[in-house]
Amino acid sequence: MSKRIDRRQCLRKGAAGVFAGAALVAGASGLPAAEESPKPVRIAVIGLGGRGSYLLRCLLSHHPGVSVPALCELQPDRLEAGIAMVKKIKGTTPVGYCKGEFEYRNMLERDDVDGVLVATGVQKFGRIATDVMKAGKHVGTEVTGPHTLEDCWAIVEEHERSGKHYMLLEQCCYGDVNLMILNMVKQGLFGETYYATCSYVHDVKTGGSGKSRLVNSDQTLSWRGRLVAEGRGSSYPAHGIAPVAKWLGINDGDRFEHCIAMMSDPREIHAQVVEQFGPDSEAAKIKFHTGDFHTTLIKTAKGKMIRLDYSLSNTRPYSRYYLLQGMNGCYDSRTGLFLKGASSERHPGYGAWDPVEEFFEKYRHPFWRKDEKTALATGGHGGMDYFCIRDFVAMCRHGQAPWSDCYDAAAWNALNHCSEQSIDRQGAPVEIPDFTKGKWKDPNWRKDRPSPASVIPT
Repeated sequence: MSKRIDRRQCLRKGAAGVFAGAALVAGASGLPAAEESPKPVRIAVIGLGGRGSYLLRCLLSHHPGVSVPALCELQPDRLEAGIAMVKKIKGTTPVGYCKGEFEYRNMLERDDVDGVLVATGVQKFGRIATDVMKAGKHVGTEVTGPHTLEDCWAIVEEHERSGKHYMLLEQCCYGDVNLMILNMVKQGLFGETYYATCSYVHDVKTGGSGKSRLVNSDQTLSWRGRLVAEGRGSSYPAHGIAPVAKWLGINDGDRFEHCIAMMSDPREIHAQVVEQFGPDSEAAKIKFHTGDFHTTLIKTAKGKMIRLDYSLSNTRPYSRYYLLQGMNGCYDSRTGLFLKGASSERHPGYGAWDPVEEFFEKYRHPFWRKDEKTALATGGHGGMDYFCIRDFVAMCRHGQAPWSDCYDAAAWNALNHCSEQSIDRQGAPVEIPDFTKGKWKDPNWRKDRPSPASVIPT
């Protein structure tokens, strides 16, 4: 009986503050959902493929006060569909830009755009985002953000020069459970944290009707295909590393210091291409450089360790698993939660995992308590997209610094370059740049930035 009493006492810790925290959403975060009459904001979109067109609809349908004066897309049919969508939902006709790869720069000369959402292939994100900030506008890019180390430095330097904000639209930070774990970390329930596992394991070598999502029907590489054909690094790190980085305070009191990486050979990717296009096809001659399974180990300046798993070709269901280990307990997305003094133990070391759902009542983040129905109604990534895009709109509307900013995007995506270097050096350690230039040492340097963390009771 005493175990259950201790458990209830532990789960009760800070509960009243959660509800109080929900009331802080309007004041502390400046989120548009809390505004009765939101200030109008003008957002242009570059890239209207499947993801870009979805995000355009999300902006138009679920975020009051947003207008879209301009769209840019290389394919005329996609541009026409985007223009028709804006006209149908808002009754206005945006100007379309579709005259080549750099046509977006003509769009950026407009004076009726406050921010730009970019949903092109990842290889273009860094260059386009830098151009947007140079043009005096805020910018958000889809995942995974800046692709090369040069891109990472470019977005940081342009932000610091222009004062315009860059946001990485990394929705996994906003997941219901991920935000709850952040809440529990902030309240000290895990004690001192020191290890985490994260992943993005997504089999995209085939899509609908068994067709490759890495190689197009004309046997050219898709943007995803280019990731695994042109490099050897962990080239899509954000979905995995971002929530863990927030839990561990990366860039807020700690930073990535160095990494080592290793991978298997790319057997599955090649076999699927041969199966679809034939052994004598041009596609079969493509040499893929990223292995079927890729692991990067990261050490932080404060002595913490992170394991990042990555694959675009494992034959398995979509997997995005997380683990957080602290001195007082552990969260494992595949098994549950264990907290010392709260979870059941026959004797030390032989405890039982508690279902994550048991902690929702006390520790669920105010975002999800207040706006779950609205978030789920958007249909995007289980509601995560709603909160992510809401913060992007707030950034463009109020000029507020985003939660996942240029420093985060640079640190997370530098893992692509650094893990590739480690693989090329047969697993040797590689230093990870400090994009904050030492500012991370002050855990309060971004304290006043509106973010999901600012509405968590501590």
